[in-house]
Amino acid sequence: MEPAELKEKYVGVQVVMVTPFKKDYSLDEDGLKENVHFLLKNGVHVLHPAGSTGEFWNLTPEEHKKVIKIVVDEVGGRVPVIPGTGYSGTKQTIEMSKYAEEVGADGVLVLPPYYVVPTPEGIYQHFKTLSESIKIGIIVYNNPSMTKISLSTELLQKLATLPNVIAVKDTTRDIIDIFLHLYALEDRLTFSVGLGELQAPYFYLSGGKGHVSDMANFAPKHAVEMYKLAKKGDWNGMIQLHRRLNPYFEFVERKSREKNGMIWISIIKEAMKILGLPGWPPRKPLLPLEEKDVSELETILERLGLKR
Repeated sequence: MEPAELKEKYVGVQVVMVTPFKKDYSLDEDGLKENVHFLLKNGVHVLHPAGSTGEFWNLTPEEHKKVIKIVVDEVGGRVPVIPGTGYSGTKQTIEMSKYAEEVGADGVLVLPPYYVVPTPEGIYQHFKTLSESIKIGIIVYNNPSMTKISLSTELLQKLATLPNVIAVKDTTRDIIDIFLHLYALEDRLTFSVGLGELQAPYFYLSGGKGHVSDMANFAPKHAVEMYKLAKKGDWNGMIQLHRRLNPYFEFVERKSREKNGMIWISIIKEAMKILGLPGWPPRKPLLPLEEKDVSELETILERLGLKR
């Protein structure tokens, strides 16, 4: 897919897929295929395998490649497949991005370099070198909580001049920054909000075209419904849906504070297990939920009408 076409198709519900494992923590290839078909059947618009939610940082390079190829092959061109390919180093990022291009991915989702925090010019050169190395579209992934880098409006505008940089996934909790980025970039980049249904209503009200969803791994109909309501301009319906989903949002936030660490992936995988979908377990250092937390999550899912 040409970058210009991907720019137009990077809308709607963009699922950051989990990577399912077996009980022995090996890659569950059949489970991954099953999840692809579950998501497509429920009408999602874009698939992001091997991203943060997909535990890319917990995969060997061979597993990372296998996840990308399986999803590309199973989708068969029905929706855009845009895997995460970002690493701390430019060389590794290029190598994984080239592999994704070779096996038929439509684009790549790329974090700025993390761990060692480069200068803004270093970040620009990272993406520029990648842009010169592949022909498919690049989605810039702004995720300050994970990278310790918050991409400025000025830097995003500069990145937008690279020919195959076509979109931004913005996973920042600062909603003011999101609006500033959205308004400044206008139509130069397709803009997607990264914190899913939690921020989506406010984003769509401001003219956004899509939202990234981890909740769609187990509740794709709810995610797609939010997009459809936004597209129709049914703002009241969208806010009502947001209120229905709030117990889940509150649960994730509260448990993250209680555990003092990253727990959302464990929650998603536990929800998938409850509903009979492949996903569980998370790989260490991520841990399963405690029994009392599983019980509370079951109640939340039931109230959302989600059953096995």
